[in-house]
Amino acid sequence: MSFEIRPITDDEVEQAEAMVAYAFNNPERRDLAPSVERARRFYSTDWSLASFEDGAMTAFVRTIPFAMRIDGRGLSFGAIGPVVSSPEHRRKGHVGAVLRRSLEVMRERGQVISGLHTPHPTLYQRYGWEIASAQRVYRFAPKDVTLKAQPSERGRFRMLSPDDWSQADRVYRHHSAKRNGPLHRGEVWWREAIYRTTGYVVYHQPTQPDSERGAFWVRELVALTTDAYLNLILYLLRHDLPPEIRWNAPPDDPFYSLVDDASKVRVVSEYDVMLRVNDVERALTSRAFPAHLDASLTLEIADASAPWNEGLWRIEVTGGTARVEGTSGEADLSLSATTLAPVFNGYLSPSAAALAGRARARNEEALARADALFAPLHSPFCSDGF
Repeated sequence: MSFEIRPITDDEVEQAEAMVAYAFNNPERRDLAPSVERARRFYSTDWSLASFEDGAMTAFVRTIPFAMRIDGRGLSFGAIGPVVSSPEHRRKGHVGAVLRRSLEVMRERGQVISGLHTPHPTLYQRYGWEIASAQRVYRFAPKDVTLKAQPSERGRFRMLSPDDWSQADRVYRHHSAKRNGPLHRGEVWWREAIYRTTGYVVYHQPTQPDSERGAFWVRELVALTTDAYLNLILYLLRHDLPPEIRWNAPPDDPFYSLVDDASKVRVVSEYDVMLRVNDVERALTSRAFPAHLDASLTLEIADASAPWNEGLWRIEVTGGTARVEGTSGEADLSLSATTLAPVFNGYLSPSAAALAGRARARNEEALARADALFAPLHSPFCSDGF
């Protein structure tokens, strides 16, 4: 039996899309032509990895190159999705083998961190990805909501078309400059991933009002001023024909405190992006740290899926920038690669990781230094799906 892992060829795009449609029971499984055309147009085959057993494709992974902001600094990021296996080849370890190979490829390409969305987090935790982002989901009837504050000046609104993407992008870049989790977006992503809904505030109007799929869905609301924020919310509330609005918002969004009667809004916190540090040395060197701190920390990392990350790493931080090198001796903080991911972007503090038994600190002083180093400017949040 032969087994190999490699990028797909152009002739294999349709086979890969058929596997995706079949595995996820997509409607496109009945007509693959649109998804195949989209894949050939927007996704390089170099971004793919597939496993083959005796020449048959058994698993498929795509990794799209992006940059993600971590506390205001852009880090090279691999956006992973989809990850699929054909049902007849599941439970053979092929997906795991492809994921481990993807870590090697991302490291070679300088993608120091990576992320994915999944309803099955335990699968990816085995290979070093961990939940490292959350979102609030607001659900409310627009007719039932009144606000405690009003804008000092009424805004003007107009619909943006895909050709206006650069106008929204200017606001998005300003808003995300110091944020934690946003992706750097280009024209193709704005046109195909954002404006495939309605799009700034970006929302999707219901076509089937009585179904979950037909909910009035607010995909993203970005505002640079108080008046802009309040006017955009008032704009949404004027859409009072749908029985419910569903809004996916960052965990530090203030909308709930703005509503006059909080009982009229349901709030659910959901996990979002799973993150992984692909290259510990380069990721720590690339990350921004608090500018006022001059501190050092020795991390001990265990990483069975990416052995180049294992060992002791000495971090010396000055003026917000880190110098990182391998070292020896006693660790200030010991943790796995899976735990490092949410610590790295500030979703989980080192103290919380230690309390949960997922990290071990040399002493309280070392733990306090780790908390100070990894304290985030903003709660991690990424509004993009991939």
